[in-house]
Amino acid sequence: MGVFTYETEFISVIPPARLFKAFILDADNLIPKLAPQAVKGAETVEGDGGVGTIKKITFGEGSQYSSVTHRIDGIDKENFVYNYSLIEGDAISDKIEKISYETKLVASSDGGSVIKSTSNYYTKGDVEIKEEHVKAGKEKASHLFKLYEAEYTSVIAPARLFKAFVLDADNLIPKIAPQAVKSAEILEGDGGVGTIKKITFGEGSTYSYVKHRIDAIDSENFVYSYSVIEGAPETIEKICYETKLVASGSGTVIKSTSEYHVKGDVEIKEEHVKAGKEKASHLFKVIEAYLLEHHDAYN
Repeated sequence: MGVFTYETEFISVIPPARLFKAFILDADNLIPKLAPQAVKGAETVEGDGGVGTIKKITFGEGSQYSSVTHRIDGIDKENFVYNYSLIEGDAISDKIEKISYETKLVASSDGGSVIKSTSNYYTKGDVEIKEEHVKAGKEKASHLFKLYEAEYTSVIAPARLFKAFVLDADNLIPKIAPQAVKSAEILEGDGGVGTIKKITFGEGSTYSYVKHRIDAIDSENFVYSYSVIEGAPETIEKICYETKLVASGSGTVIKSTSEYHVKGDVEIKEEHVKAGKEKASHLFKVIEAYLLEHHDAYN
């Protein structure tokens, strides 16, 4: 039996403690929601979630594999280290006995994280691991870390802001910010989950339109998720967004998460993300100004 070890690093703007909670401790819930084309579901087959737990991971339609079974080998919440092994599934060929992984999150100087990943391939006999196999795994892992977060504040309460910004956005935004959004048209669906919309941008925009799919609407907890599935730059497969409104005094903290699914080794430029944040911030301020001026709207 041979053992082949490969190491790689990724970077994230998210601090280690927060990223560990999302990517490790709540991965079974979060990843199928954010990246359903990669992971369709995660099921605990045996154990309580700690060391020794056996899980079955079912991949999404975008994967060449159907499922794998993995065993948790170690969880160090203080040092942000996670170890697990793939022990069964069609991702393991008949030439590989198992694959063990270690993910370690290290604080970076800019307040984010360096994600250090080590993969150990345990092969049968004298089998060699092909470089393209390892590269493909690195690219898939990298996609999961292209997450960007932003926070904005508003003096408007969450319930009222959610009605305006999410539930009636198709009517309100073209009316108060036509330079940003010219129109919104439902192409398919009834406005609920799965609905496909075409958003036509105003003359002040870089792009002409996008099509997006509504992935989730939680009116009780003020959470809205959608994916841009057409109209994004050609280097991007799709962009997934989640907006969550959290009460802060009598106002709101708007928490926005963006996940970029890129093609190949494309890197997301910081100025692209910054420009998106600035546009979102401006839009929130325009909506806030409208609601302050029209006291009876969306109550």
